[in-house]
Amino acid sequence: MRVAGIFFSLAAVSVAVTSCLIENDMSYPIVHAEVTAFEVEGQESVSINAEQRTVEVELGETVDMSAVKVTRFDFSETATCDDIHVDDVLDLTSPVKVVLETYQQYEWTISATQPVERYVDCRGQIYSSIDEDEKTVHVSIIDHEALSSVMFNDMKLEKTGSEITGYEGDGGAVVPVSFPVELDCSEPVVFVVDDGGQTSRWTVSVSLMSVSLAITETNVWATHADVNVLYDADTKPEFSYRATGSTSWTTLPETDVEPVSEYEVHASITGLAPGTAYTVRVTSGTESQNGDFTTETAAQLHNMSFDNWYKDGSAWIPDLDASYKVWDSANKGSSILNINPSSPTSDVAIPGGGKQAAELETMSAFGKLAAGNLYTGTFGRIVIGSSGTGAILDWGVPFSSRPSAMTGYYKYFPVTIDVAEAPYEDQKGQMDVGQIMVFLTDWDTPFNVNTLEGRFVDVDNDPSIIAFGLFEPEGKIDRYQRFRVDIRYRDMTRTPKYIVVTACASRYGNYFTGGVGSRMFVDEFEFVYEDEVLSAE
Repeated sequence: MRVAGIFFSLAAVSVAVTSCLIENDMSYPIVHAEVTAFEVEGQESVSINAEQRTVEVELGETVDMSAVKVTRFDFSETATCDDIHVDDVLDLTSPVKVVLETYQQYEWTISATQPVERYVDCRGQIYSSIDEDEKTVHVSIIDHEALSSVMFNDMKLEKTGSEITGYEGDGGAVVPVSFPVELDCSEPVVFVVDDGGQTSRWTVSVSLMSVSLAITETNVWATHADVNVLYDADTKPEFSYRATGSTSWTTLPETDVEPVSEYEVHASITGLAPGTAYTVRVTSGTESQNGDFTTETAAQLHNMSFDNWYKDGSAWIPDLDASYKVWDSANKGSSILNINPSSPTSDVAIPGGGKQAAELETMSAFGKLAAGNLYTGTFGRIVIGSSGTGAILDWGVPFSSRPSAMTGYYKYFPVTIDVAEAPYEDQKGQMDVGQIMVFLTDWDTPFNVNTLEGRFVDVDNDPSIIAFGLFEPEGKIDRYQRFRVDIRYRDMTRTPKYIVVTACASRYGNYFTGGVGSRMFVDEFEFVYEDEVLSAE
């Protein structure tokens, strides 16, 4: 996923390069080198850590780790690398060291993991734990069952394609097995697994467990809560709930309670009020359990209406003032050339008019493209290197709620792309496209973008991105239209720490590609909180 163009190169501005030189006899500039993108065949995700200079790749189960083909290897434009190239085949069974070189050398480490889905499915199963290092499995089944006749419905202990060929019987002889199978588990059973010619032995032990009614998990959103309950299968649990302080209970329809297993159910309680304390009561036979939770707030960001703007020098900033910053743009870089690609404009067309909107225009100065943009975060500073000039900025502002969508209004007046640089030279002559994007992350700090070194968010592969939504306007829209960006969750359980919202008149502006004169107007952004939340699966 290419992130929308939001920055402006000042490479044509005459600035003394000596300002970034280190003090040594050769007077070489310090030019850092970073890996900006990396992909191999069969990868599930990749994480690039610029501070530790590491690339961590997660591979699919069926990939041969000893022969992995590189399909993408991007690094800082100022650097060279002779160690690996696209189409090379790497052995990632152990970490690979590569050196990026500018005036200095920077060693990076590429490593891989290959998570394997392992499971055991038994009749009456409640819990299981698997130790892949010791090759042991422990299964707890309900005490209604008997250890002398445990029914194994299915089992997977090694990579996809492996086969459980049998179990060790008396005297160690291997007894062929196919599932389902009933075995005596009064003592641990050793299963033999064939994984592409490699044989391993796994020890499976089974114990009996009594079950009491218990709320095992709650996942609380702004308007709904997901609750998991463990119970004895004799009596299916009933759910009811009430707001704290209320004396009236609401009973959940039986259709809203779904089985997870023989002894576990899942209930989704919908229509809740954001930021409100509730109690859920679960009843099964004579047993009853209560659990308390508080729904997330239906949070919004300050100035999502874009009514408030102020000037920092000659640069327009989409905030109330410098004391309360949520939004920023590249204006503080481009204003050196006396242009503001992002600016306020009078807006009377949106319901409740008489306000401001954001006008984002793709401009050009000294032959370089400046795509009009805004984003949540802060512009840092201009940086100068041997290859030109770029910007450092932080993406993201604190945010801990989980909206289902973002809505707003937009107009768009694209022109033909007349400025194009690598890798988008083929876009020249095509009609420009805008971009509005939102994603939630659990980064510990805002993401530090460095346009000079090509350090951008890898939206497709960053494991810290919990949810993502994208809208790309195309064609001329000369009257405000309402848009909706559905936010799709890659993980339904993690809580975000930061949110990034961006809007840009030219989606490839990051790469100095776009149509000079393309204009996008945006207004009245708003997060939507609904019971139904979309998964990215």
